[in-house]
Amino acid sequence: MKILVCLLAVVVAVVVGLPQRLEPIKLNPSKLALLPRECGVAKYGPRSDGIKSQAFEFPWIALVLFKQTRRPATCFGTLINQRYVLSVIGCVRKTKKDPDFIRLGEQSALTNPDCSELKQRDGSVRKECAGPTVEIPIESYVAHPEFDQPMYTNDLALMRMAREVQYNDYIRPICLPTTPELLNNIPRDLLMTAWELDANVPTHYVGELEKYQIENMDLDSCQREYEKAGFTPDFEYKRFCAAQKGPNYVCSRMAGAPIGAVVDVEGTQRHVQFAMAKFAPLNCTARQTVPIISMRISEYMGWITNNLEP
Repeated sequence: MKILVCLLAVVVAVVVGLPQRLEPIKLNPSKLALLPRECGVAKYGPRSDGIKSQAFEFPWIALVLFKQTRRPATCFGTLINQRYVLSVIGCVRKTKKDPDFIRLGEQSALTNPDCSELKQRDGSVRKECAGPTVEIPIESYVAHPEFDQPMYTNDLALMRMAREVQYNDYIRPICLPTTPELLNNIPRDLLMTAWELDANVPTHYVGELEKYQIENMDLDSCQREYEKAGFTPDFEYKRFCAAQKGPNYVCSRMAGAPIGAVVDVEGTQRHVQFAMAKFAPLNCTARQTVPIISMRISEYMGWITNNLEP
């Protein structure tokens, strides 16, 4: 018999009058144990200067790649333990091919290895470089069974790598919401990390990993902004809305881009992934007012943990 731990938490919907989840979230403790307790800690924390990321800043960022395509396609993802990457299935369905491998430790497509210039207290600058990127074949993947391709709802996939990846300063796992407090709350101020994409091939990354300041937004306000822009997306409790704060805005496709924040987890500041970006208008002007629709990770924690294997 499988023993389930009932986290006494009702996920609080961020909108009045929309459907709410009323059942407690149930997570299998043996599966939950497959997620590392040591997670979400980068060698250097997120910096607030500009949108360009630095080496070592987001060591959990993963790329899901396809070799058998005219141009290498890319899905975004995050490393959640030594064998699994959390990504999106819509990218796989659109490519119409199975993904081939995971690339970890990438911060820029322009350099390998990636380096950062770190300002010292005395005003001098020290250059520090990460190691080379790591590529691991994908052994298998699991798509969410309720994925709806026309609407791209429940757009999640777990990619299992053929071997364990060894953690280091530039390859580390992100935290997922596993405690009642994290399952119930999403911070107001958040950070989204997304790749600079090729304008002609929007599934192919070409530049550097970028970071954008975004703000938690209630679904009522979010829905009004979409209606004013002429969109009528489906809003329900599994969705999450976030408005870009500017002055820089991501204008390319960013399905699968992680949205998270550094929060206190049992006395340690850790980066927790609270959502995964799903949809926003491609018009850059519209994105200044129309929020990003995302998937709330807390609503999928049961599915995620149940599909993990040792």
